[in-house]
Amino acid sequence: MKKLFWVILIVSFTGITVNAQSVKYPKIVENNLVLQGDKCSWDADIVHTLSIVEVNKDGYKYWAYYGLDNYENSDLHARKCGLVRSNDLENWEKYEYNPVVNSNCRWPTVVYANGVFYMFYAEYKKANGDSRIVLETSTNGIDFNNKRIVVPYAAGEQNQNPFIYFNKNDSQFYLFYYNGTEHAETNKRWDVMVKKSSTPEGIIDATPKTVLTSEKTMAAPSIACYNDKYFLLVEEFNNYKNRDRWVTNAFWSDKIDEGFQRVDNNPVLANNDACAFQYEIDGKLYVTYSHATNLSKNMWVMKMIKLK
Repeated sequence: MKKLFWVILIVSFTGITVNAQSVKYPKIVENNLVLQGDKCSWDADIVHTLSIVEVNKDGYKYWAYYGLDNYENSDLHARKCGLVRSNDLENWEKYEYNPVVNSNCRWPTVVYANGVFYMFYAEYKKANGDSRIVLETSTNGIDFNNKRIVVPYAAGEQNQNPFIYFNKNDSQFYLFYYNGTEHAETNKRWDVMVKKSSTPEGIIDATPKTVLTSEKTMAAPSIACYNDKYFLLVEEFNNYKNRDRWVTNAFWSDKIDEGFQRVDNNPVLANNDACAFQYEIDGKLYVTYSHATNLSKNMWVMKMIKLK
């Protein structure tokens, strides 16, 4: 009886230790400006997201698709997607005939599989109103078509901020996104959702699952597996050091779609830094994120951090 008591006690203590595990987001070793809009151009001052794919095509190792802020803009044609390419993740060359998607395209996120570019992005009925997520495909990475609905419109709801991720651990594709009722007068909610499938197209019919939920602003999810842990980044609007500003916070879990807990060193980025996309490339973790140079005027540039 005493032996059984000690076994139970040891198991209990072991469980407590596991649940109380202290985890920090990796340390930032570099932080550089990588992309900004051209003056008097379609992308001036509002470069907001950057989705990187390793392709090795047409003389460039990396292709990346960038979207604009324009959340409050009532002109749906102002939301476009541009293409930039690089061989070193630092110097990016804009495609001569940008944009590659000309209207109602916000938050483009791309995965490359079996010679096909799969682009997921958000469409809106009006400025920052009801939104849905759609999928388009391309074989050359420039001409996108065959639009299909991935997450449909729902009255009074936002379905946006998609992030597509191929998980090498289980060979599944995961689409993380934000679903919420941020414009409701009461009972506002912000949910991080995920849909998964063995193929990018299969995500269309996959059943969504809630990963995180909050009664305060929490959106723009992105996922990465690094050091045998899954790290989930989100943007939150926090009163950080008595100053209202956007911050990027991190969660961690041993599983890709559940059990997430906040890391111990939040905020990961704290100076009006949001819209982070994570990438594990050649054993290193990279994060692209949008930094507000003037938040009141919605002026943004794209920066990238390297971590270890």
